[in-house]
Amino acid sequence: MLRPGGVLLAGFLNPDLFIFDAAALEQGELVVRHTLPFSTLDLPYAERLQYYGNGSVEYSHSLTDQIGGQLVAGFVLTYLVEAPHHADAAGQYMPGYIATRAIKPR
Repeated sequence: MLRPGGVLLAGFLNPDLFIFDAAALEQGELVVRHTLPFSTLDLPYAERLQYYGNGSVEYSHSLTDQIGGQLVAGFVLTYLVEAPHHADAAGQYMPGYIATRAIKPR
C-alpha cells in the first residue's frame, strides 16, 4: 500500500498499438487487424508463440483503465509523457509508450 504523499510511477504501452497485425509490422506495414481491447490469448497458439513468445500474456488496457483508474483510486496525476516505440513501423506515426506520475494525497 502506498503511503499518503507517496508517488506512483506507471508505464504502459499505448493500447492503440495492439490493433496492428504483428506479421505485417515486421514487413513495415500497418495493417489493422484487431479490435480493442485485445489479448494475445485471442490469437492461435502458434501465432502467439511466434510473435509474442511463450512468456507473459499481453492485454491492451484502455487509457480509461490506465489513467482513469489512477484518478478513480484517488491519485492526483502530476505528469504524463509519451515516447516513440522504435521496434516497428507504428513508431513513425504514434507514440508507443506512455508514463505517468501520480501522487497519493495526504
